Amino acid sequence: MNDQPKVREGFVIDDRQNEEQIKKAVENHPAPEIASSPADIDAAQADDVVWPIVVRLTFKPIKNNKGEVVNELSFREPRGGDINRYGNPVRMNNQGEWIIEERKMHYIMAALSDILPPFLDAMDPRDWNVCAYELMRFFLPTRRVS
Repeated sequence: MNDQPKVREGFVIDDRQNEEQIKKAVENHPAPEIASSPADIDAAQADDVVWPIVVRLTFKPIKNNKGEVVNELSFREPRGGDINRYGNPVRMNNQGEWIIEERKMHYIMAALSDILPPFLDAMDPRDWNVCAYELMRFFLPTRRVS
């Protein structure tokens, strides 16, 4: 005959041997580490930024306000006043995707780099996009809880 009591679904047998097996299993298999979400990573990276941000123009240099040829743009940290004057250059569409509003981003880039918009008009589109995507993350909301 079998000495062990019958186990029915939903009931737990209270015995020391079962507890020791569970304890050993937990010790041998630590809980998995949960990876950070992309939003958490972006928020952490935004805090680690050293201003000004310098973006190298790899495809075509442009002229600055003094007529000098520049191979890189230096952007100061954006402030609320910049959004008030030029608008928020990033918005969310109906599908939940973040979209850069080009005209607003162009004027924000001009304000942050202290180069007039007509000089930025001469930028290679690939350089312009590198600058825009580099700045984009600073105009996205974060879910920080104080």
